[in-house]
This record gives sequence, structure tokens and C-alpha cells, in this order.
Amino acid sequence: MAKEQKIVGIDIGTRYIYTVVGVQRDDLPPVIVGIGRSETHGMRRGNIVSPEDVIQGLRDSVKEAETAAGVTISSAFIGVGGDHILSLPSKGVIAVSRVDKQIAEDDVHRVIQATKTVVLPSNREILHAIPNEYVVDDEGGLKDVVGMSGVRLEANALIVGASSAQIRSLKRCINECNIDIKQCVLSVMAASHAVLTNQHKELGVVCIDIGGGTTDIAVFEERELIHASVIPIGGDSITNDLALGLRIPVDSAERIKREHGVATTRGLQREVVDLKPTNKNEKNQVLRKNIATIINARLGEIMDLVNKDLRSVGKEALLPGGAVLVGGTAKIPLLKDLCKEELRLPAHIGVPKETQSNAGALTDPSYAAALGLVFWGAEQQGKHDFGIPTLPQLSFGAMPTSVGKVRNWLRVFLP
Repeated sequence: MAKEQKIVGIDIGTRYIYTVVGVQRDDLPPVIVGIGRSETHGMRRGNIVSPEDVIQGLRDSVKEAETAAGVTISSAFIGVGGDHILSLPSKGVIAVSRVDKQIAEDDVHRVIQATKTVVLPSNREILHAIPNEYVVDDEGGLKDVVGMSGVRLEANALIVGASSAQIRSLKRCINECNIDIKQCVLSVMAASHAVLTNQHKELGVVCIDIGGGTTDIAVFEERELIHASVIPIGGDSITNDLALGLRIPVDSAERIKREHGVATTRGLQREVVDLKPTNKNEKNQVLRKNIATIINARLGEIMDLVNKDLRSVGKEALLPGGAVLVGGTAKIPLLKDLCKEELRLPAHIGVPKETQSNAGALTDPSYAAALGLVFWGAEQQGKHDFGIPTLPQLSFGAMPTSVGKVRNWLRVFLP
């Protein structure tokens, strides 16, 4: 009889909590059997500000996934995000322990532990220590050193830190729902696990997760995570801008964004949007181009900050694998075109179209992190690399044709 195990991923975002249930049989990739989504009002910029609201949202999301899958969820891999995340490089050095100087698994474990001696702020703790290179007796660029011979073993790693207070709050919320935490995983790294191919990671790629409260960034090169960061601006800022610019309630602005939003003004003529369906007390109409202008300004700011972040690690416009966009805001039409122009990179919406699912097609980029947690859990528990569904070939978009351009809403941007 085939061995079967249940793997659950829970991603707690600023606006929604996503739960994905997978079932893995033997060494096969997991099959998705249940999904759940609930709204939460207990988060701000990825941080827990009202634990009771988060707990209620968790219960609703988990219950929906349990009903769909026909199982009880007792443990899960949990995504961690928020503007409290930080990353920095670190190095660990040890002496090889065996008399014959052959490097063993224990040596690799010890050198990774040695990278964790980096000093973090007092209110931070290490979430991940991710080795991206090993050095044996001054021979660098090594990925698998077990079985090699040497006297001195070094590891260059990326340390990902998180707020200790936020981690405690997160664990409390999960435990209140009677769920054991298998592992806490950086959300954008989990999302990358669902939508990036090994080829993209080898070439160099950035995964950009634009959620409600934050934009999370993960940069890969030679298949390793080399940089991670969080920008404290997301889709909620677009909604707020629309509410202010159109002078409508926030709920109406959110509906306008979803139903009529577009990332660029290109091709929009005199199309009119009636605001009355979103607000019975509102009789005004607005040009869709004006809506796009407001959205474009905020998205342009986000892309500008992403560019600055890439510049800080020497990767601006230097990632052949391009940019892969996930998160709820990634569903805004023409966002990938804006991304191509602003980042000067090929761009694509990250959708794992070939994922096996009995719970409906998981083509919504909002589920990327929760789905990635299931794949992460399957590989951690089974130590297998199942690979990632192949995405359509990335292509370069048109480059900006002007030296400079002015966005008249919010601020002035330069390419």
C-alpha cells in the first residue's frame, strides 16, 4: 500500500489567510486536496496587531480547507512575512573533525550553525541560515562538500531574521487553533518554491510578492537565495490612493481597483466608469484612465523601490531569469508590462499552472506562498526535489521611449 502523508501550508497575509492541504504518496509530488481563504483584520503590514482577529481568521480559513479536503488539520508549515524581516550575509568556519579529513554531514551541520553566530538586534531572531557557497581549504564555489577531503571548511550563508515578538505572537495564534507548527518559513521564499523553475534560479531571478500591506522580495542566483527584503507598501496603499483621489469609501475603492483597475494608462481612451454600483450614494462618473493614473503612480513607486533594493545587491537589470510576480496585487492587468519597463527585466505572473489539484485549479497568484509551503514541507520531510512546474518562456517588453516621464499623482518618478 502506498505511503500517504498530509502536508498543510498556511500563509497569513495582511488582508487574507490562505490554507492549502496537500497529500503526498510515496515519493510523488503532493496533490492538492483542499484550499481555504478567509479575510482578517488583525494584521498591518504583515505584522500581527490584533491576535484575536487573526485567530478567528485562522479558524475560518482552516475550517474551509478541512471541509474541502475531508481531513482534520493538526500541524502545518507556516509562512512568515512583514516589514520586520531582515537579511544579511554571514560566514562560518570550522575544522574538519574526522581523522582522515573527509567531510561528513555532521561537519556541514556544524559549519551552518557557525554562520548563525552573527549578531542581530536584540529584538530579532534567526529564521533561516541559508548556505549559498562552501569553501574547502580555500577552494570556493562548492555546493556539495560531503565526501570531499580538507582541513578547513567554510560556509557563506544568508541569514534571515525576524522579530522575536512577532514570531511569539504568530506561534500563539497558531497554537490557539490547536495546530502544531512544523516549521516557520519566509513567505516569499515559499512562494518562490511554487512558481520558480530551477533554470530561473540558476540564471538569476527575483520573485516579487505584492500583498496587501507589503511587497516581499527574494533574489536567487545559482539556485540559491542570495537576498531577501520587505518593502512596507502593498495593494492596500493603492486602495487608499483611490479612495482619496476619487473621494469614495475604502470599500468602494477596493471594488474599483479589482473590477476596473489597470497598471498603465496605455490604450485607454474615453472609457467611463460609473461609481454608483460601488456606492449607492455616489452619482459621479470617472474616466478609467484617471483610475489607471492613480494605480500606475503607486505601482511605479513600488517598482522604483524594488529597483533600489536590487541595486543595493548589485543586481539591478542583471537577472536573466527576470522578475516573477505573485500576490493578490499581481492580478492587476498589465502589471507585468509595467514591471518590464520599470525593472528592465523580463517579467511574468507566477502561476503554477501544472500543479496537480483535486480542489480546483490553483491559478491564483494569491495562493503562491501557501502552495509553496506544501511543496517546501514535502521536500523537507522526504528530502526530495520534486522540481517546479515549467512556466511559459519569459520575454522582454518594450523599453521606455523617453528619457523621463512625469506622473502627476502622488509624486514625480524618473526611470
